[in-house]
Amino acid sequence: MKNIYDGVIDLDVIGEAFVQLPDYFEALNTDYRYQYTAFGVPAPNLHIKQEVQDNKFTIAGGPANARVSWQVTGI
Repeated sequence: MKNIYDGVIDLDVIGEAFVQLPDYFEALNTDYRYQYTAFGVPAPNLHIKQEVQDNKFTIAGGPANARVSWQVTGI
């Protein structure tokens, strides 16, 4: 079964954000897949800086204060 988690987050002044997932995320999921899109501004360097660890992951490389839509799935 595939589980889908998603949301919208604002990057900080250095273009990063920590996405906090539910406390049970890693206990229920493996084989993660990520999708993300910046709103209203080009973000060619947007990337996953840190994959899921301790039920969170980090998005980086975007413009300061940009808004990002994100999705992560797990099996």
